[in-house]
Amino acid sequence: MTRIILPAPPEKSDDIAISGWRKAVRRQLLAWRSQMDPAIYAERSAAVCAGLADILAVRPNATIGFYWPIQNEVDLRAVVTDHIDRGGKAALPIVPGKDQPMVFHDWTPQTEMAPGFARIPEPVGTAVVPVHVMIAPLVGFDGRGYRLGYGGGFFDRTLAAMAVRPLVIGVGFEATRIADIFPHEYDIPVDIILTEAGMRPISEKATSDINRAEGSSPPCFLSS
Repeated sequence: MTRIILPAPPEKSDDIAISGWRKAVRRQLLAWRSQMDPAIYAERSAAVCAGLADILAVRPNATIGFYWPIQNEVDLRAVVTDHIDRGGKAALPIVPGKDQPMVFHDWTPQTEMAPGFARIPEPVGTAVVPVHVMIAPLVGFDGRGYRLGYGGGFFDRTLAAMAVRPLVIGVGFEATRIADIFPHEYDIPVDIILTEAGMRPISEKATSDINRAEGSSPPCFLSS
């Protein structure tokens, strides 16, 4: 596995020092991801997609809130499309504006798309739907399930606004695991970390949710 050289952790615990460190780490991780060899990217992405397929197989009727891939993220659209073909549903987020929670709208491969917030494609003309599983892209993550995203706080803000919290799966590459994200007070850890190395349950919700699935074997866990 490629080792990523990251800035030293902040010596001070104040918000300014931590925010500066997180920005520097984010830049390094995004640069590493953008420069990944295409063959390695394809291999690791395929492993992540296979892991997600296993997770969705025990939730055939779930509505999956996922993301439109940008900046060399793992592209999950084929797995989500297969989930739809098997009777499930999917949704993509619409961002009403800066500092506002996202709203998930129904999506299929036939859905019309248009550039939205930050020019990321969003569904056009589909209904708002509740999601049972929400997939959050990982720029980086730590062993406690805290994620480093793009810095906008959209996923945490959205989770905080939801009346019923879905199962949250953080999806990314194993090389971007770091010792400590130094989360802000409003950061919310995911329930499952999924990388090419396997699935790592973080919260009790992850294991209890999986164990409630009837008639299927749960995916294999990766020990932390």
